[in-house]
Amino acid sequence: MLTTLIQDRPVIKDLTDYLQKKTSPTATEISILLSSPDVQVGLILTERLINMPPEIVPPMYTMLLEEIDWAVEEKEPYKFTHYLVLSKVYSEMESKVDQEDDRPSKKKKKADSLEDVLYFHPEDEVLHKYASKHWTYEYSKQDDEGSSDSKRAFNEMGVSSKGHLILIDSQNFNDAVRAVAEFLKSHS
Repeated sequence: MLTTLIQDRPVIKDLTDYLQKKTSPTATEISILLSSPDVQVGLILTERLINMPPEIVPPMYTMLLEEIDWAVEEKEPYKFTHYLVLSKVYSEMESKVDQEDDRPSKKKKKADSLEDVLYFHPEDEVLHKYASKHWTYEYSKQDDEGSSDSKRAFNEMGVSSKGHLILIDSQNFNDAVRAVAEFLKSHS
């Protein structure tokens, strides 16, 4: 079967191993999910150009769903039980430049309380509502200390990027796509 062949490809094995390593030991569910023969996971990579408007996202997801439906009608092995959205998030951190300049301590106090995960892609916030699970993980290749300051053009805080996985059951995915479209339409 084609899906077995895809799972055996080195790039898919490498990605699976990476995700299992990054989400363990707290997320053993992903290891079980990715290695189960009864589960068919559709991987969705959400990276896009930084200046690309979010309004293009709903048509892209809609076209993806249509193409999957057509493939299933043609008896191709795209009958997914889950969708795994691979995205990224960030958290704000105190600037090293501000620390060196001995800036007022109120900024430091604010930075210490920030542990929130923020979304690069606005649709990820909506997808979370339809997710059965989600994980945030540190990248293997960490940025150097000053790189968070280079990403602070419009903010006093630095930015630390992280990987993010959103697992959505297939029966919830159509509703998630519709919700993303409504959310982005109301915020444009």
